[in-house]
Amino acid sequence: MKKYFEKNGFVYGVSSKFNFGKWEHKIYKFTNYEAAQKWLNTEEHDFRERELCSKTKAIKLAGKKAVENVNN
Repeated sequence: MKKYFEKNGFVYGVSSKFNFGKWEHKIYKFTNYEAAQKWLNTEEHDFRERELCSKTKAIKLAGKKAVENVNN
């Protein structure tokens, strides 16, 4: 992801949780790579999975609308 960030100046974070039979995703956009890494390594207490990814992967996970409406 570091190379993607260096090329594009941003990276997406996706927080995913399997809840009552379906996945729920929350999208974050980081323009600071160190902040993205800190977010990635922060533990949540509700069994969420976190990953840093490209815009294409974020759309695949959460949908185009969710990625376009990210406010970070």
